[in-house]
Amino acid sequence: MQIRSESSPVIQKEKRGVLARLFQHTSNYTIGSILVMLASVISFPILTRLFTVAEYGTMALVTSTILFLVGVGKLGLQHSVVRYYSEVEAGTRKNTAQQFFSTVLFGMIGVGLFVTLLSIVMVYVLPTAWLADAQTKYLIILASPLIFIRVVDSAMYNMLRAQQKSGIYSTYFTVRKYLGLGLILLVLFYLSRTLEGFFLSSMVGELIAVLVIIFYYAKQGVFNLHSFNRPLFVSMLVFGLPLLASELSMLLLNMGGRYIINYQLGPEPLGAFSAAFNFSDYLQGVLTASFAQAVVPMYFRMWEQQGREKTIEFIQQALKYYLALALPVLAGMAAVGPELLQLLASSKYAVSTELIVFIVGGMLVSGGTPIFSAGIYINKLTKVVMYSVLTAVAVNLILTSLLTRPFGIEGAAFAALVSYLLYTLLAAYYGRKVIQIKMPWMDVAKYGLFSLIMYFAVVRLHPFGPVSGLFVQIGAGAAIYGVLILLFDAPIRHVVLRGAKTLRSKI
Repeated sequence: MQIRSESSPVIQKEKRGVLARLFQHTSNYTIGSILVMLASVISFPILTRLFTVAEYGTMALVTSTILFLVGVGKLGLQHSVVRYYSEVEAGTRKNTAQQFFSTVLFGMIGVGLFVTLLSIVMVYVLPTAWLADAQTKYLIILASPLIFIRVVDSAMYNMLRAQQKSGIYSTYFTVRKYLGLGLILLVLFYLSRTLEGFFLSSMVGELIAVLVIIFYYAKQGVFNLHSFNRPLFVSMLVFGLPLLASELSMLLLNMGGRYIINYQLGPEPLGAFSAAFNFSDYLQGVLTASFAQAVVPMYFRMWEQQGREKTIEFIQQALKYYLALALPVLAGMAAVGPELLQLLASSKYAVSTELIVFIVGGMLVSGGTPIFSAGIYINKLTKVVMYSVLTAVAVNLILTSLLTRPFGIEGAAFAALVSYLLYTLLAAYYGRKVIQIKMPWMDVAKYGLFSLIMYFAVVRLHPFGPVSGLFVQIGAGAAIYGVLILLFDAPIRHVVLRGAKTLRSKI
């Protein structure tokens, strides 16, 4: 038997091929995320101007609460969709594709409906003071159908993600976002310029979108109520429930601090904090969300079909790829983020600009968790993730309570950064016990240096005009970093050139 060395051309070609597939899927997700982000960028200045800072804070509080209840309604099953599909596809699980798809859809319809009705009852009976005020309580109940809609929606788009249909996935999210945006603007400008109008129009847009994606799969004949498989559903619940606690804890990292800010400082500081958080989330989500969507199903599939060594090689390459993207994003946000936020949200949110680096930094650190915790997910040790996130959220709530009153929303932003760092460190520590991923410190230094060069070049640019100036700075920063990467990083250069060659052949 001929043994191929790691430096052989065949092995190197295989590695570039895997990285190219990751690049392709990440690119598809990123294109969709950018288009969704543009819709958010369009709506962000409109909403921050239509509503007062206090109303924007209330809207953010209701939205965060609904997101938390949606997390409860999914019961962690969205993670099971991606994990278990790889087993069904590889033939290591004795279930048919129809059983899998039917179990996912009808199972999540059932739990989504139950949790939605339970949430309405619980919110109704809770003391009003626990939910900030009577208006917030009323709006949560009004928007509660979004819980059911988003739980079912999660079942559908995670099917696309599990099948690595990244192009269809991105198209669906883009169309859904712009349909919702169109309805929201129509209602706010012509029917009802209120928070009620915002949430009602959101419900209609998201309901139309999820019906379309259900119809897409129904045409393929993959749904049959009689094919619902109870043992499969129970197994998926066992896998997903520990991750439910993890997801809810991550949501608490986002919303728990908002309730504390609202209680200690009031709705107006909450609005300023929410604007900075939402703005940062829009931009960094293009990177971290797209990357996680691409990398997780890929390493699940590789583990089932190609084994441990190939999977570790892939994850190691993916970490390098993530660092090459995350570090310049942080540097870029530090350079132009404050001016961009004020331009979009108006000067009444000027206090929010000081929070951006803290929030984005924490989000980018936690964005690497799918890599560091790969061994935990592969071996289904999801309780470890749960304990890690619960620890992080406890630290977040304690620090936010202690720092918000003396330091304002800056204290809350610092608490969020510390919590994200702690979560990632815990995931990395426990993940190394299963699959040891080495931190590529030379790459960290290299990409960090390139990012610093980009940062100092961008902040020294002072073109005329606030809008044109920002576009010049962003374009110059991307060009500088891109040139440095292409000149001094051969693996990424090969992937980019290969992708460009493939694109030219399709045109």
